[in-house]
Amino acid sequence: MIDKQQALAHLTAHGQQHVLRFFDTLSATAQRSLLMQIEALDLAWLKTALTTPASTGTENITPYDAVIRAEDPATQEALRRGEEALERGEVGVLLVAGGAGSRLGFEGPKGLYPLGAVSKRTLFQIHIDRLRAVGRRYGVIPALFVMTSPDNHEETRRYLAENDNFGLPAERLMIFPQGVAPAVDFEGQLLLADKHTLILSPNGNGGLFAAMHDSGAFTRMQSLGVTSISYIQVDNALADPADACFIGHHLRVRSEFSCKAMPKRGPLEKVGNIARVGERLGIVEYYEVPDELVSQRDATGELLFNFGNPGLFLWSVAFAERQAARLDLPIHRARKKLTCVDQEGQLSLPQEPNGLKLETFALDTLADAERTLVYACERDVEFAPVKNGEGEDSPASAQALMTDLFRGWVQAAGGQVEQDCQLEVNPLYALDAQELAVRLPKGLKIAKDTYLTEV
Repeated sequence: MIDKQQALAHLTAHGQQHVLRFFDTLSATAQRSLLMQIEALDLAWLKTALTTPASTGTENITPYDAVIRAEDPATQEALRRGEEALERGEVGVLLVAGGAGSRLGFEGPKGLYPLGAVSKRTLFQIHIDRLRAVGRRYGVIPALFVMTSPDNHEETRRYLAENDNFGLPAERLMIFPQGVAPAVDFEGQLLLADKHTLILSPNGNGGLFAAMHDSGAFTRMQSLGVTSISYIQVDNALADPADACFIGHHLRVRSEFSCKAMPKRGPLEKVGNIARVGERLGIVEYYEVPDELVSQRDATGELLFNFGNPGLFLWSVAFAERQAARLDLPIHRARKKLTCVDQEGQLSLPQEPNGLKLETFALDTLADAERTLVYACERDVEFAPVKNGEGEDSPASAQALMTDLFRGWVQAAGGQVEQDCQLEVNPLYALDAQELAVRLPKGLKIAKDTYLTEV
């Protein structure tokens, strides 16, 4: 570990010596902690991140019109290819679970949020139950790779272990943390959460490739025969990690980076826009595109930029490994209200944004993919995000979407569900409407909150 003088020289060379302002007032333990943080800092990267023009994503953007739909003539071939890949265990699932539940009024990792409307199953259990059901159908449970943040890694690991991974075999699970980046003020000065702790935050999902490399996840994938990675986010309760048609289309065209696309609610919805950037596929964040551009409509009144990003991707493992070595991804700078200590060491609670969090996005690797594919999905079937405490994209809205979906399954099977009932179907009872139609008692009438699950 470096000493104080070495740390001071390192910081001074980059104009960040203020980080040691309180060093002599700290306990020996706190001093060691701060020195370890300083030693781990890549200040050359920070300088590059702050001096390189910010990514705007607004140059040469046009609508993307090559979206593949379920009725595509190649869908039957794709279904066959996808099912074969699942049967061979060639699809691994990357579950991004670094978020906290603070916006939901919940303390702890977001994956521990009890979203099940009737069962109170957590988001982690909902996703793992789905993977186990996929494994039952195809004979192999897809290997699950859970990417946490440094803040919630140990709690996530402990929670899953205490619950026996909800039935997921240990050899089919790997948990690893993503990297972090320091936060700075608008002048580029490092911010301190307290006198001996830098403000560090996850470095964006663009850092997941390096995290997979550094953790040994790619080595584990190779040992398991995984050749494709299905990316889902823990706060999307309806995310399908093993869509055989999507996987099959991805394999059929030998795509390196495939994306699902969903119809947007409106032109200014806060989701990434599926677009053509120059001559290539791109996904441009809502805050990086002029409102007037994404509000354009065709002669029939349809939005030209009609498709949004639900955060459902497929990568070839070879492509993902190639991205792990990249140092040139654009840096996205998010203005945030960051609680920090001021020059006197007093805690400052800002009322307005006072700093920048620096992130890279996995989406920006699209430009490096030789072959890409966009596959349309049904929004209300695969997208139930849990981001806000109430209103849109909240636990209540996600539960309503899930109940509506399951109600449709029951009605299609000849059953009835009262409109004011909450309905939850565990994937281990039925993974889809077709399986439910086989299992559901004929003429079933549901008149109270109901959870259909394995006995």
